[in-house]
Amino acid sequence: QEFLLRERSPKLSREDATLYRSNVMRASFVSQDRADFGEVVQTLAQGMAAPTEANLADLKKLARYLVGKPYVALRYSQQPRPRSLVLKVDSDHAADKKTRKSTTGRVAYFGDHVVKTTSNLQSAIGLNMTECESYALVHGGAHGLGLQAFLNDIGVQVAVEVQSDSSSAKSFASRQGLGKQRYVQTRYLWLQERVALKHIKVKIKGSENESDILTKAVAAPTMQKHMTVSYTHLRAHETS
Repeated sequence: QEFLLRERSPKLSREDATLYRSNVMRASFVSQDRADFGEVVQTLAQGMAAPTEANLADLKKLARYLVGKPYVALRYSQQPRPRSLVLKVDSDHAADKKTRKSTTGRVAYFGDHVVKTTSNLQSAIGLNMTECESYALVHGGAHGLGLQAFLNDIGVQVAVEVQSDSSSAKSFASRQGLGKQRYVQTRYLWLQERVALKHIKVKIKGSENESDILTKAVAAPTMQKHMTVSYTHLRAHETS
């Protein structure tokens, strides 16, 4: 019922639509360094073409959150040169209620240092959780190879490791062919070849997966925990 009400929400006036798009783009720029509202910005961006009053209400919720949490500090402590890039990925099955597409969250680490976080809708519609988690692994693997190539260009040799909390997705990436996953798009099967050639290592990461906050709304304690684990620290806004 809530989804139907949002679909019937009136469109914004030209002035309000311009204001909406401007502020969403500003939030998108800031979210490159703030994983705590990466998924929110991804959702807000879906209303850019024809923003409605419901979209504006969501944007105001983000503004109220930022009043309470205006600062984030990414801490880069001194560390030995890491031997691998670690990309933690997660997926939320059929998160988008309109298209039924799933959301992929990704956190890229160079040692203890967070270098990039993203939240994106998957281009393919996954029919089950294993399929969605497999697409997330592909997303992490592709970006890991890209970061590896960049580091190689500046003389830094590293391996690529992708971590997921889905053992079934890891099993799918570690074999050859579709197996029981008959509906996985074949253009994503290149990951299996890369894993077989040991270009990418896939590992299971337990429940402590920081990329979870980039796939869906989570409770404040969960958000704080993952942001702290990621060497990212929130400082509450000081009020009189």
